[in-house]
Amino acid sequence: MAINACDFGWECVRNFGLFQLSMNFIRYYPLAGLAFFIFWVWKKGYFEKYRIQKNFPKWEKVVYEIKQSAVTMVMFSLVAVISFSLQKLGYLPRALYFDISERGWAYAILSYILITVWHETWFYWAHRLMHHKKVYTFVHAIHHKSVNPSPLAAYNFHWAEAFLEAIYVVPFISLVPIHFGVFIFHTFYAMIMNIWWHLGYEFFPKGWASHPITKWINTSTHHNLHHQKFHGNYSLYFNFWDRIMGTNFPNYETYFDEVVEKKEDYSKTDLASQIGFAK
Repeated sequence: MAINACDFGWECVRNFGLFQLSMNFIRYYPLAGLAFFIFWVWKKGYFEKYRIQKNFPKWEKVVYEIKQSAVTMVMFSLVAVISFSLQKLGYLPRALYFDISERGWAYAILSYILITVWHETWFYWAHRLMHHKKVYTFVHAIHHKSVNPSPLAAYNFHWAEAFLEAIYVVPFISLVPIHFGVFIFHTFYAMIMNIWWHLGYEFFPKGWASHPITKWINTSTHHNLHHQKFHGNYSLYFNFWDRIMGTNFPNYETYFDEVVEKKEDYSKTDLASQIGFAK
């Protein structure tokens, strides 16, 4: 990467900042927008049976999500630029490397697992902090304006929350060796999962949330319920911290099955109408 090799200076920092900003905007809006178009507009009728909340939010709410997401991406880019500058100046160590052969593929996979675990842990505890009564109104309430979120709510953050969402990467890439490509893939995966959890549709089968194995993996319903009821269901990729800390909503598993059962009932009704047994 040419930017990585540049000498510290205004041009170097400017180019890095433009790279970060363009990467964030080019990744997020097209993907979140595509998800919105497919599930909320184009194939809205086809996917209706998978919807978690039957109603759709007002268009004004979606426009707000789109606008506020830009604030988040600017903050993400700012955190990256400041971290990059401090590393160039020697005030922060940098553990990123660019040649996969330095440590091999086995370590690359291990580092991906490590950053995922670290992100999950950071997100859970930072998320709980943002729900503290002295913090919530000033920081996290912006995100919870989306009680019935769309995929474009994935980055709908107050600037301070966006900072907390981004800063977890700084200690990791400063202390833990990780290949640049692995790191970029992690940030892309995190964005995709965030869009999915805000999609408003549930595709996992009945029993997923209570099965001894799959119950440890979160669902779109898990986060949608968080938007409906606010104080609970704080985790991100996995249902580990919520389970061991007792912060899942008590009705999460039953609510999940109810959502899926509605899908199954819808399918049965649709089949019956097709073969002439329904009016």
